[in-house]
Amino acid sequence: MTLKTYFKIASFVTIIALLYIHMQMKIYELSYNGKDKEKIIHELSDTNGALSHQILTLESANNLGNKLLDSDKSLQFVDNERVMTVRTTRVMQHLVEPKPKVASPMGNLFSFIGAQEAKAWE
Repeated sequence: MTLKTYFKIASFVTIIALLYIHMQMKIYELSYNGKDKEKIIHELSDTNGALSHQILTLESANNLGNKLLDSDKSLQFVDNERVMTVRTTRVMQHLVEPKPKVASPMGNLFSFIGAQEAKAWE
């Protein structure tokens, strides 16, 4: 083998090795950048959750009630003595409270059959 072909092969192998090393470095660089971005996304997600919790806490009924009661001292919660109790007859209770449905044993057997629907005649 001549010296000229040896230098050609050596330079070709060197260039290929440098390209391979460069590609590997890019792959590692991109993976590190991806990990950094993933960490930032997780931190932003945690911050978002904490801020959502703080917003919901500020808008909660308890917080708004406390602010209202603190701002106006004449307001207060209703006492049990001020709550009116209404007595009803048995007929009225029957109208208000629906009867519980009794499930038929055959209903569970044919559960694939849906409720009947009314259809108009054409």
